[in-house]
Amino acid sequence: MDLITISELFPNEIDAIKHFEAFRWGEVAKCAYCESEKVTGHDSQLRRKCYKCGKTFSVTVGTNLHHTRVPLKTWLYAFSVIADAKKGISALQLSRNIEVDYKTAFAMYHKIRALMAMETNQPDQLDGIVEIDETYIGGKPRRGNKPHSKIEFKYDMPEMDEKIKELKQKGVDFKRQKGNPAKQGEYNKRGTQNKIPVVGIVERNGDVVAEIMKNVTYANIKEMVKEYVEEDKATLVSDQAKYYTKMDKIIDHISINHKKMYSYKGVNTNSIESFWAIMKRGIMGQYHHVSEKRLPEYIAEFVFKYNNRKIDLMFDILIANSMKAKC
Repeated sequence: MDLITISELFPNEIDAIKHFEAFRWGEVAKCAYCESEKVTGHDSQLRRKCYKCGKTFSVTVGTNLHHTRVPLKTWLYAFSVIADAKKGISALQLSRNIEVDYKTAFAMYHKIRALMAMETNQPDQLDGIVEIDETYIGGKPRRGNKPHSKIEFKYDMPEMDEKIKELKQKGVDFKRQKGNPAKQGEYNKRGTQNKIPVVGIVERNGDVVAEIMKNVTYANIKEMVKEYVEEDKATLVSDQAKYYTKMDKIIDHISINHKKMYSYKGVNTNSIESFWAIMKRGIMGQYHHVSEKRLPEYIAEFVFKYNNRKIDLMFDILIANSMKAKC
C-alpha cells in the first residue's frame, strides 16, 4: 500500500487505530486484559475502558508494539515505505520519509525487521528443484580485483548428461520456468577471512531460507537441508564445494562445476546467486555496514521481501504480526 492510499484511507489517528483493532480483534473490540467485549469507545487519549475489569487500554497493550509512543498512522507509513524498498533503505532516509528523528526511525526499522523475522522463522518445506549455496558478508575488497570474465561453455559433459538423464527419468525438469527471476550473480573471488558465512536454500520460482552458519561443514548443511527441504520430493543443485559432495546420501543431488561453467542444460545455482546479489547490494548500497549481532535481522528482511515478491502481502502481514502477543 502506497503513502497516498494510506493518507486517503486513514486521514487521522483514530482511523489508523481502528484498522489495527480490526487485525487484532476483528469486528468487535475486546479488553486487552480480560478479553471482555463490554468496552467503551475511545476517550480523548484514544484509549478504551473495560466495564468488567475497569482498566483502560489501547490496541497495542501486550502486543509487539506495546509501549510505542509513535502514532499508529506513522507505523503504517513506515510499513509501506520499508515494504516497498526491495533492497532496503537507510534509517536516515526512513526518518525523512515519515518525519521522525533518526533514532526513532532506527528503532522502528529494527522492530519491523523483528516482525519480518516472525514470518520467515516458519517456512514451508521446499521441494522440486532446490538450489543451495553459501556466501560471505563483510570485509573489504582487495585492491586491483578485476571483474571475472564470463565463462563460455563449448564442450559436452558426458557425466553431467548421464546424471541429468537419470533425474529426468524421475520427473525432474531443469528447464527455466516462465517468470523465474534467476540471473547469474556477480563473481568476486576475494577470500573468506574475517567474513560471516551465510548459507541459503531456494526453491526455483519459490521461497528462500537463509541463515548464518558459523561453521560451514557437511554435517551442519545436512541438518539445514533436513530441516527446510522435503527430501523425497526435491532435487538439490549445488556447486562442487566440499560441503556438498556427500549430499547424494540424503537427497537426489547434482552439482555444477563453476570453474568450467555457470549453467549446463538448466543445471545451475542462478536463483540463489540472484538472491545473494539482492542482499549484498542492499547491505553495501543502503546500509554500508552491518554488525554481526544485527546481521540475522537484515537477512530476515531480505528473505521476507523475496518470499513475498509475487503476491505482495507484506503490508498486511506486518500489521498482523505487530498485533500478535509480544515475543
